[in-house]
Amino acid sequence: MSLLAELGSEPRVPQWRHWIVGVEPIGRITLPAGARHLLGTEVLVQAVSRERMLVLRRGGVGASLLIDRRGRLVLPAWFRGTTRPSGSVLVSARSAAIPTVVLAGTGLLEDLVSHVAAKAQ
Repeated sequence: MSLLAELGSEPRVPQWRHWIVGVEPIGRITLPAGARHLLGTEVLVQAVSRERMLVLRRGGVGASLLIDRRGRLVLPAWFRGTTRPSGSVLVSARSAAIPTVVLAGTGLLEDLVSHVAAKAQ
């Protein structure tokens, strides 16, 4: 939450697009069209975990995960556990020099909002 203190209050040009998607009972998600466009379909992406999140990129280091032609991705077993309470995932994507998609359980948003609300008391 220290990141909140570092953020300025001035408006900035958004670098990321965000969506919330449901996790199917088998642990699979369908990437939103914007994220699919960045990573492609019927491709292997490299996945690296950071701070209870999953960072996806084409190429580079990390475990290989398959995105099928419909843009569906089976989440790693350890990551599915972070999505169980809400059954959904925050998907963030940016098309900077290295197109990147970050997945996080929506519990992260719960923690963030609870922290902000507690500070406001």
